[in-house]
Amino acid sequence: MSEESKKGSMESLINGYIRRELVNKPDFQLKNDAPLFESKVLDSRSLLKLVMFVEKEFRVAVGPEELFPENFETVDRICSFLRAKQEKKE
Repeated sequence: MSEESKKGSMESLINGYIRRELVNKPDFQLKNDAPLFESKVLDSRSLLKLVMFVEKEFRVAVGPEELFPENFETVDRICSFLRAKQEKKE
């Protein structure tokens, strides 16, 4: 799988999870650069659900010290955060 398709698939998986499980509207349009907290897509409870999903899906551990809004501000920021964690793991 190319780096570009891996990149797109991570964004797609996270975006799809947010639409299906957190917003509960599969047809909801969510841009990868949309502010998730400001637009009320994420709150503290849904953030924890999202963290559990990404930990399982991408096999990373997210510590309490990493639960900053900056890391989860947009789908793009979430993916950058996860990729950095995966690189450290390798």
